[in-house]
Amino acid sequence: MHAKFTNKIGDVIRYHKKSTIWPGIKLVARINRPYMGWLVGNGANIEFWRDTWAKEIPL
Repeated sequence: MHAKFTNKIGDVIRYHKKSTIWPGIKLVARINRPYMGWLVGNGANIEFWRDTWAKEIPL
């Protein structure tokens, strides 16, 4: 995030830097979405509020 939104001297940029990899990520996610999911099982090892479901941080 720092590299994307700051310039070489550390100031926050006020313009948009287009991603070179995001279009590929979106394409792969769209193709693979029907095959992706969580295998919960009996729920004994799942912590709903503490596990990371959709992002790098828990709910």
